[in-house]
Amino acid sequence: MSSTSEPIQQNQNALNATVAKTPLATVAAIAWEHFGVAGSAVTLSSERDETFLIHADSGRGYILKIANPAERLDVLEFQTQALVHLEAKGLPLPLPNAVPTRKGETLVLLPFGNEQRIGRMLTFLDGQQLYKAPRSSGQMRALGEALALLGKGLADFKPQVPQQDLLWDICNATALSEFVTEVEPSRQLMVRHALDGFVRLADRGINALPRQVIHNDFNPHNVLVSQADPEVVTGVIDFGDMVEAPLINDLAVALSYQIGAETGFEDAIAMLSAYHRIRRLDQFEIACLPTLLRTRLAMTVVITEWRASLYPENRDYILRNHPIALSGLTRLADYSDKDLGTLFQQKIGDLS
Repeated sequence: MSSTSEPIQQNQNALNATVAKTPLATVAAIAWEHFGVAGSAVTLSSERDETFLIHADSGRGYILKIANPAERLDVLEFQTQALVHLEAKGLPLPLPNAVPTRKGETLVLLPFGNEQRIGRMLTFLDGQQLYKAPRSSGQMRALGEALALLGKGLADFKPQVPQQDLLWDICNATALSEFVTEVEPSRQLMVRHALDGFVRLADRGINALPRQVIHNDFNPHNVLVSQADPEVVTGVIDFGDMVEAPLINDLAVALSYQIGAETGFEDAIAMLSAYHRIRRLDQFEIACLPTLLRTRLAMTVVITEWRASLYPENRDYILRNHPIALSGLTRLADYSDKDLGTLFQQKIGDLS
């Protein structure tokens, strides 16, 4: 766990590096030359990489990602190894699969002028992004089950984890303290209170929590559901924020995108209970969850407001998750972490 701004500076390299737009004809040529997939390309929105949907002539869909020049090969290998591992597990959960190149590799170095960028292809998953779908308690249960299955699938994934000091890693939350001044003044005290709570939790032994590789970005843009039945999860995508961390952090991230809704408490309990049925939580994990949840909400407020001021031309995309995070953080301000932990334990029942 870092207590300096070093993770901020390192992670900004990939977030801020200028990337020239790759012509769609070039993208289609890369898909054919390296992956043997003939078709047309469409640009998709992405924070760091260039991401494209390949409409293959065969009728299938693929995702081609051309990494930001600042992205490291070992980090992308880590993410790809996770997908290969999960494919072998055969989970009852749709996940993207890594598509090998003509040479049987999962990553390919692509020449772009005087630099090389890393290309990779994934299978396309059908469905609508969760944020576009109507909410329901059944959907929240499905989300909890999906996240628990994903956590169980990664439990025995033991790679050489690259040191990357990810900006969105809850364990690096203390590094954001110096950026609280970038937040709108009326909410700085609330944000600082949340970050101070994380410092106290770290001092009480957060390292004792069960750790493993986690997805770390289970948000409504990265979960797909059926258009016909929004209570059916049809995919979990975007493994770009994966880290090794306390497993309960994964749940804190997921809940942070639900707790701010009008039915946020009920939705959070539904998701939490469903998760617990598949991957049982212990008392210490539940006791830590409110602080971790509050921390993640504060992180979203700080990071998005700070980056939106730096890059006003991309403000709408950067702030897309800000309103729900601010709503959640404001709602939790009326409760202590102890009271929230007691409520969670009462609602999900047996923790033995």
